[in-house]
Amino acid sequence: MDREEWREPCRMGDIAGGILAGLTPMYERCSTVAEAWNQVLPPGLRAHCRIGGFKGGCLRVVVDAASYMYELQLCKAELLKELQRLCPGTGLHRVQIGMARE
Repeated sequence: MDREEWREPCRMGDIAGGILAGLTPMYERCSTVAEAWNQVLPPGLRAHCRIGGFKGGCLRVVVDAASYMYELQLCKAELLKELQRLCPGTGLHRVQIGMARE
């Protein structure tokens, strides 16, 4: 039979706080990319594009029409350079553009 280990009692708030503290840097990184995206995106495209996700250095952008997808594809390299300049610690290296699902 395994020996039971006794531990000091602790508060759930302390445990939850420790878990959330580990997630904070990821949240801040994603928040920074989202804020930078809104800064670099041309005003005419903001209503038709949204961030679909950010994982492994790849920013996924979702658009609501093919014409906006084409327009973003044309300026994707410049947008990526500007995002990398604004968010150097995020590891962003790719922007992927796709159509929104209805």
